[in-house]
Amino acid sequence: MPAKIDSLTWLAVACVLLGWFILNTLVATFGPVVHTARFYDLPVVMHDPRWLVNGVEEAFPMAKAAFGFVCLAAVSAPLLARLGAPRVPYLLSAAPFLLMLLCGIVLYVKSSSIQIDATAGLGRIGGYLAKWANGAANWSGDVVARHIAIGAGGYLSFLASGFLAVRGVVRPRQTVPVASVD
Repeated sequence: MPAKIDSLTWLAVACVLLGWFILNTLVATFGPVVHTARFYDLPVVMHDPRWLVNGVEEAFPMAKAAFGFVCLAAVSAPLLARLGAPRVPYLLSAAPFLLMLLCGIVLYVKSSSIQIDATAGLGRIGGYLAKWANGAANWSGDVVARHIAIGAGGYLSFLASGFLAVRGVVRPRQTVPVASVD
């Protein structure tokens, strides 16, 4: 049975849209140089986290457009859940939250798993060089990580998508029914 979508759900969806497409999700500040990334830019940053340091302005436009469509589908999923179309309204209501969680996990794993392996042919000296390079990479990663912060769009969309997820679990179809036209 279709149900009317309440104003809090519309507000939360608008906040997710605002946070994903208009406000900055990640901000990298290096002195006077500021690079920002919106949520739909995250496939570029997840592919290679160094893009956040260099800026993702014009990189990979097709990947950003495709992920933008995925984001729009994820934002519209809670609305479908409120209209009574799916059999799993809990999962659809949590779609924006789950997408943000997945992107955060992938970005964390991708950015923290930089390791340099020494080939077997280099012997002991190669092992020492690889150990030194891993230490230098970890140190430089720590220095860069201090200059990267979550932007207002990240916080706003995370809170709004969390609200949609909790609301979908607590009361998936507890809305005002739409009067049928007969």
